[in-house]
Amino acid sequence: MAVRFFPQQKTRWVEREKVSLIDFDLKPEDLEAYLDEYLVGQREAKGILATKICTHFHRVKYFLERGERFDEVGFVKNNIIIIGPTGVGKTFMIKLIARRIGVPFVKGDATKFSETGYVGGDVEDLIRDLVQEAEGNVDKARFGIVYLDEIDKIASSGHIVGPDVSRTGVQRALLKPLEETEVELRVPHDPITQMEAIEYYRRTGRRKRNTINTRYILFIASGAFSGLEEIIRKRLHKQKLGFLSEIQEREDMKINYLRFVIPEDLIAYGFESEFVGRFPVITVFDPLSEEDLYAILANPNSVIVVSKKRDFRAYGIDLAFTDEALRRMASLASRENTGARALSRVLERVLIPFEKALPSTRLSYLGVTPEMVEDPEGVLREMRSNPENPRWREWYARARREEEERLREFLLQRKKIFFEQYKFPFTPAKLDLVLKLHRKEDLDPQQALEEILMLWRQIRSFEKSFERRTGIRIAFSEEARDLILDEVLKRDEGVYAFCDRILSILEYGLKLVQDRTGKKLFELPGEAVKSPESFLNRLVSTSYRLD
Repeated sequence: MAVRFFPQQKTRWVEREKVSLIDFDLKPEDLEAYLDEYLVGQREAKGILATKICTHFHRVKYFLERGERFDEVGFVKNNIIIIGPTGVGKTFMIKLIARRIGVPFVKGDATKFSETGYVGGDVEDLIRDLVQEAEGNVDKARFGIVYLDEIDKIASSGHIVGPDVSRTGVQRALLKPLEETEVELRVPHDPITQMEAIEYYRRTGRRKRNTINTRYILFIASGAFSGLEEIIRKRLHKQKLGFLSEIQEREDMKINYLRFVIPEDLIAYGFESEFVGRFPVITVFDPLSEEDLYAILANPNSVIVVSKKRDFRAYGIDLAFTDEALRRMASLASRENTGARALSRVLERVLIPFEKALPSTRLSYLGVTPEMVEDPEGVLREMRSNPENPRWREWYARARREEEERLREFLLQRKKIFFEQYKFPFTPAKLDLVLKLHRKEDLDPQQALEEILMLWRQIRSFEKSFERRTGIRIAFSEEARDLILDEVLKRDEGVYAFCDRILSILEYGLKLVQDRTGKKLFELPGEAVKSPESFLNRLVSTSYRLD
């Protein structure tokens, strides 16, 4: 559920002004399950981020609901520092979280800022951008998320003489917004802002202050922190911890020293202690293995693969990948040591020749196989010289089958999360409908599931509506509901229109049976959808025999 904003009614604890509340009920495990749909691995980081972000918004809601009974001087924000190599999904995860909970979100590069008063961006511009992202709604913006990327680039090098306005200066400029301050929304040097202020003063004789308080704005910072591992390693060896001797004996063992980071390491890296103290939560992202890279490509929600499929679909070409092709591309990407970013480069290298040539041919499909990954130009030459070769159709059919198996397995693994959460009965027929909708409408699996769920709820709603209108209580069996869903999607027809057509055939007979037998509830099986006349004849004749 997304965050909703609404004005709090005055209570005996709030006398001076109305306070905006947020309606937030998302639980950490629910948010973590959502992240699992899109992100591979990073189990610990997902858990920490889901927990602390949910806790932040629940605590804000808790404080605001109680108004002035609590001293909010004690409100400590769960600002977060994320540490991890490039291409492991740091930014992507925060964007997913912001989208899921529905709060305003802005991303800024820490390297573009300088200390206030010097040439360069002002850190307070991020807060103004947050208000713009909230479409000018200040109440909504004060519950937003500010994401600072490349935060490691503002660590002091320790070799600069004079004021370090782009590093230490930026750290100091961030101290107040990170905790709590009033940020002026009008930019002093903006001529339009100055004219508006003059006009307001001319009309009222007063200066108008338009500010936003940063108390409830959550700050998340991230960076690769190159060189931090060495600082941590030296500290651990100096402390002579027991497990390190075992690690030294096994030189082949690869250890991620970043997992042992503590605030003192960040201070040694070049951050001021006051700055580090404003980030009570530190989480670490692990490097991606070759198997992780394959899992990213095989995930039906993979933005890398989905984006490339849509590139081809724009030309009317359906693109599908075999498992072995994905594994081969993951192997090539792992050699570049740039994480998931390398996957995009490998896909482009392999597919750009086909993206250029196939729109000029009659081929409307392309199955990506290991042969294409190994020699894209060679396969394309052969494809041009012999476009009718049945091998191209065979490759595509194999890739389609394997893609559907991957999607089916993905949905089966997550059926408990989705179907049980929404009390949505799981059936193989619904799984097939999701697969069809996913391919036909170009929806991701979650969107396809939600579409089926919405239509299913409309069927339930129709049952109640029919009872109110006719006094006859009906309930479709789950088989009948699956058939209705299939027909509605096939015909591109509304649920109510389709059900009305069936019940227009059944209504008179149902009323007749109800009057003769006093039957309270009619359970309508699949036959009532497939052949309503024969179902009605059987129902009426059965009621006469019983009579």
